[in-house]
Amino acid sequence: RHVGRIQGPGKWQHAQSPLSFRARGQATQGVVQALLRGARPAAFGCPVSDEAKAQFCIHALDRTFRLSDVRLWTQHHPLHGKQVVDGGKVHLEFFFDGTTSELTGHEEQFTKAFENMIEQQLQERRVIDFRKKLATRRRRGTASPGEGDMDGGDGVDDEDWNTYLKKPVPATDFSIRSYREAGCMLMFLVCQTSVSVSASEVLGQIAFQEHFPIDGVAQPPSTSTMPLPRWVYGLGVCTVTVSFFAVVAWWQVFTQIVLAGGEAALTAA
Repeated sequence: RHVGRIQGPGKWQHAQSPLSFRARGQATQGVVQALLRGARPAAFGCPVSDEAKAQFCIHALDRTFRLSDVRLWTQHHPLHGKQVVDGGKVHLEFFFDGTTSELTGHEEQFTKAFENMIEQQLQERRVIDFRKKLATRRRRGTASPGEGDMDGGDGVDDEDWNTYLKKPVPATDFSIRSYREAGCMLMFLVCQTSVSVSASEVLGQIAFQEHFPIDGVAQPPSTSTMPLPRWVYGLGVCTVTVSFFAVVAWWQVFTQIVLAGGEAALTAA
């Protein structure tokens, strides 16, 4: 089961060099090429962080749709051949536990819940970013004049702060294009979407921390905080038990061979 991993040819994965969305002229094409440069076989997919799995849950239709995977929509961003650029947008596929039959007659309700979830995550990220910048400004404001000069001066900080406050909130342009099913024995509800380049970067910073730097600073890889499922312990006990009996069986075979050889030598003597 490909749960919690970026699988297949359409990996939403960041290349080793940081992404920059400031060059707006070739923004989308540059981002998509950067995402695809790091593409590798499915076995080497990058795991979605546990925090993202919890944050990207959709609560709708009296149940919770849990995130399993995120991929680039390769119909719009093929790995090979001509790159398709669609008006400054990145096309993504979100995989949730569920089926399309669960949405029959309730597509609008699910779509609204999905859009609200995305907007909420982006809004929370903006709040976190604002608080970090405000805390940094306050620390520099309380520093001594010498320290302020070493950091570049209070004038530059004020200019950067004013620029940040005047910066408009980038448009999300989030849209659900279609739904489909994926999987064989385990079915997944796939939401095919499009989102603005800036919003896709923020979503990447939430889901794949080690691949999407913040302000050019690499984030540490996410560590799993989820407890192991119970079946893992049962499997461990079974493995130890089978291994023990296998060692005993081979020891019996070895001793029988040694004893048989000794008896043959005594008989020959």
